[in-house]
Amino acid sequence: MLNGEDLCTIDAIRTLLKGLFILAVYPLLTFLWAGFIFVAACTSNAHAFLYEQVVQFTFEFAPNFMDLLITSDIHLTNEFYLIQKTGHMFTFGVLYFLHLLWVRKMGTAFVLTGILAAFSEILQLYFNRNGRLFDVGIDLVGIFVAYLFCKSFLMDLISKRHSHS
Repeated sequence: MLNGEDLCTIDAIRTLLKGLFILAVYPLLTFLWAGFIFVAACTSNAHAFLYEQVVQFTFEFAPNFMDLLITSDIHLTNEFYLIQKTGHMFTFGVLYFLHLLWVRKMGTAFVLTGILAAFSEILQLYFNRNGRLFDVGIDLVGIFVAYLFCKSFLMDLISKRHSHS
């Protein structure tokens, strides 16, 4: 049988482990997911990456930053294009959720994830990929959907806790 002192020790250990989990696991998951995004974003051939799991990098030392403004390659009727953009929304939505678990602030998680979305598009220009501001917008849609989902879920969870108090 556990006495009061043992229960306090168990609670202290549980609190410590929870803190260590937040300090170690959430950042690790976030960095791993961001790493996956950057590998996917920078691999030379998106089609080969998605369908054949081929990762290959070609570096461009002097990219044309005006390419960020190109919109003529938006093909909303192309199946692969739509798969890519859905992937943009999903991956950055997940990244937002991981940031939120780590930093515990919705606005901060939103800004951090948005910055990484913009950075990933700029970085693509250095790897002979099509970095586009339009894609940053697609990423922001995914982040915003994840934000709304988390906000709704958290508000619902909070209201349920208050109603049971």
